[in-house]
Amino acid sequence: MTDTLTRTVADLADKQAIRDLIYTYCRAVDRIDVPLGHSVWHDDGYADYGPEYYQGPGKGVIDKICASHRHLLSHSHQVSNTLIELHGTAAGSEAYVTGTMRVERDGKLMQIGVWGRYLDSWEKRDGYWGLKRRTVVFDHQEIREVTPPQNHGPASARDESDPSYAVLRGLT
Repeated sequence: MTDTLTRTVADLADKQAIRDLIYTYCRAVDRIDVPLGHSVWHDDGYADYGPEYYQGPGKGVIDKICASHRHLLSHSHQVSNTLIELHGTAAGSEAYVTGTMRVERDGKLMQIGVWGRYLDSWEKRDGYWGLKRRTVVFDHQEIREVTPPQNHGPASARDESDPSYAVLRGLT
């Protein structure tokens, strides 16, 4: 391969590794999988979710989110519009995030919607990309009462009993 093609392939692999870690983060908080969430961060990573929610060690935000999500009935995070800029063994990314959560309040089913962006600084150490710093920018949020339709599919779970674990492990 030419040097240009080799660099292009390496850049694509690095960007995909970072993209996979962004997806892994969402999966970790949705499945309340603390070890999986910790795997996204470097040990010295820093998370800034605003002074009202959390500012501190990156792995600590996983602990806080997973603990606070346990009282929710359900939650789902999606990311899109992901831009990644590589700078050698450092990288920056912006990913739009939509979080939808359900909770019961005063006997009513409420849905919380959060729209924002993950502004991430990454470092590649010993061949592994990890989060060095995440700043979350909240674009807007809402809370509203909802009436859910009848669920016709398999039930999701917020732990390893979720059907996705078996599929991803090649057990089905």
